[in-house]
Amino acid sequence: MSSLVTTLQETFRVPALTPPSTSGLKALQELVASFSFDQIERRAEAGLQAVWGGSTWEAPLIYACDTVPIAMAELWRERSREAEAVGESELQIPSECCSMVKVVASRLHLRTAKTIRRVLHFGGGCEPIGMVLEMVRRSGYEVLTIEGVHAFRAEDKRPEVLRILSEEFERIAQWLTGKPVDRDRLAEELQKKNRLLGKLRKLLELRKSAPLYLTSVPTSQLLNGSSHCYGNPQEYLRVLDLLIAELEVASLSQPKDRFVPLVLAGGAVSPSILQVIEESKGAILGWILVGTVDYREDVPPLESLAHYLLDAQARGELGEGAGASATFRRHRIESLVAETRSKGVISTATTGCPYASIVQQMERTHFKKLGVPFIGLETNVHKERPSEEQIMRVRTFMEMLQ
Repeated sequence: MSSLVTTLQETFRVPALTPPSTSGLKALQELVASFSFDQIERRAEAGLQAVWGGSTWEAPLIYACDTVPIAMAELWRERSREAEAVGESELQIPSECCSMVKVVASRLHLRTAKTIRRVLHFGGGCEPIGMVLEMVRRSGYEVLTIEGVHAFRAEDKRPEVLRILSEEFERIAQWLTGKPVDRDRLAEELQKKNRLLGKLRKLLELRKSAPLYLTSVPTSQLLNGSSHCYGNPQEYLRVLDLLIAELEVASLSQPKDRFVPLVLAGGAVSPSILQVIEESKGAILGWILVGTVDYREDVPPLESLAHYLLDAQARGELGEGAGASATFRRHRIESLVAETRSKGVISTATTGCPYASIVQQMERTHFKKLGVPFIGLETNVHKERPSEEQIMRVRTFMEMLQ
């Protein structure tokens, strides 16, 4: 048995893992499959310490507390239609409400007797999800909401703002472990995360020359897992190394003129939407929710987390999860269009989310002025193929760009 498997079993006390695969794409799919809703709960029953949330910029802190952050998106990766129906019928959530809110409320409601009963929430989220978390708190979950501090200009990043966030991060550690954060361990986790981000940026750069080898669906899986690592950071790093090696070869042989480069902006994007884009000869080369810079290692680790959050807000990288920073997203999209030489922008918004709709309209107006082709799509968290109307809109947009 490899040292990696032994280490993971000792750390998480989980059943034996399957032998690692040699293909990067195959290894990625095995890693994603190992983090299904039911698999997560079985691992929790076997002793894995886990929490819902904490799976984006704050993930190094959660891992430093010997806890695995579980992305809220895992709540809708499976049986989402069933959960949405429960949300509308049993919980009486209006059908007009966004599918994400209905599914999160229902999955947590249906799982009140299960093992993972803690939820970590960043206070910059939308009001409906705040109401959902209040509901699940009354159902017996422990919910910790941390303050949503913002700094959208350099002068806003004052010492007291950094101090408030550092105190909030300390509060997370106390909540998870009952003791102050281990700063040396957190510094180590930040260094690991910087190494991961460096590999991810290299992979995305190589992929620009071979997007038909590493297509959009597995790329989105890599990006979605870049913080929580599907509960297995060492294996995630191994997957990155495998794919980088494969892309170094693929980038030398892939044709350069068979696809239309695009930038994608938005939250939950259905794999079926990505497949339709590629069926229409499009390739997503620019992605918004990516760590473009490293965590600082020249300041104390809690302060480093605070700097990272505030700087990412100003870059427009954190989307709706960090409140009004999404209004800056159009500037990040604009820079990605230039970096990737993309011919158009596809912006997605969850149906029924007024906040995302406003952001999308701002982007539409912005890129119309710049003369950059733009299409806005409404999506949900479900996996079925898009409607014929959506497919036709995507294909028409792609034909216009070719």
